[in-house]
Amino acid sequence: SMSIHRKALKLVKDGADKPVSLDDDKKSLQACGVAAGSKLQFKDLGPQIGYRTVFVVEYAGPIAFMALYAARPSFIYGASSAPLGAVQSMYVMMFIAHFVKRELETFFVHKFSRPTMPLSNLFKNSMYYWAFAAFMGYFLCHPQYSAPTHGLSTVAAIAWGLFELGNLAVHIQLGGMRKVEGETTRNTPKGPLFSLVSCPNYTFEVLGWVAFSLGSNVLMSWVFTAVGLAQMTEWAIKKHRGYIKADPANKKKKAILPFLI
Repeated sequence: SMSIHRKALKLVKDGADKPVSLDDDKKSLQACGVAAGSKLQFKDLGPQIGYRTVFVVEYAGPIAFMALYAARPSFIYGASSAPLGAVQSMYVMMFIAHFVKRELETFFVHKFSRPTMPLSNLFKNSMYYWAFAAFMGYFLCHPQYSAPTHGLSTVAAIAWGLFELGNLAVHIQLGGMRKVEGETTRNTPKGPLFSLVSCPNYTFEVLGWVAFSLGSNVLMSWVFTAVGLAQMTEWAIKKHRGYIKADPANKKKKAILPFLI
């Protein structure tokens, strides 16, 4: 039989411009206005996969790639590869720590409003993270890698750590606002972390990668940061509009970059 997560139902109401989605799993059909003689539209959403599974897989790839490159295998860098330098070692550990943090948040912090997403998202999301990790790791661990000459690698690493903690704090607050898995209602987040922007988790994420890119001197890391900023800005603006709709006072804030966007 077909999984319930593949099924999408809409109620066709006479005189209505569009059918109404029946997406509240906690309500019966009768409670949603379905009665004898009602017209329903059915759509097969296609193969689905759990949200948590997608997160685990997409974050595992970067950890594996970076660990592989850090081992300096001869089939990649040649037989005479020297050990990693001090800056290389520090930023390899930072990179791996970032994605280990994401894995731990997936299991212990995040609560998902929907149980599944299309299976195709697994390949799309994994390709994004895995491809960037493959390029970033290759150049960061390369025997000919040149550490930055600006002398800011340690300062950037400290800043990175603070931004990671800020990101974690926001995630913990957001996770606490959703009492159980599958809950779709969530109030507008408030508090010091949300005083300037609606999505400070994205703000800290971007700042963390800026610090990583500055301290590591890897060009592909800057590209990853720029692409991530573009994607997270799109998500943040969408969420910001929702928060404004729920509470017009949120117009005073920006979506992701304080005073700018």
